[in-house]
Amino acid sequence: MLCAHEANRRDWVPMQNRILKLHPYCNKCGTVKNVSSDKGKKISYFVASLSKLRKILEKRGYKVSDAQIRLITKELSEIDGFEDTWWITFSKQKEIFISIVKKYIKVSENVIKSVL
Repeated sequence: MLCAHEANRRDWVPMQNRILKLHPYCNKCGTVKNVSSDKGKKISYFVASLSKLRKILEKRGYKVSDAQIRLITKELSEIDGFEDTWWITFSKQKEIFISIVKKYIKVSENVIKSVL
């Protein structure tokens, strides 16, 4: 369920380094906003990365089918909160993306990271 986050209140929340900092939170669902520099990306960023990966692999002689791309995209979109850039971090999205791509395309993690 997607929420159109509205925040006009803040609360003290510990950061990763355990320092308290004011964070806005959604009045509707209570989700705390990610205020770090590690902002999440929309799913279109990862679809574009898949396209780059496909081009790189085709130059090396490895074919990536449309079905593989669709399966990866479908699985990414089914993950709850993957597209909610309000709270998810880019580093967490990268972990998820890499694990899903490795499931459908037999390629090293370094090659996948190079397109992100």
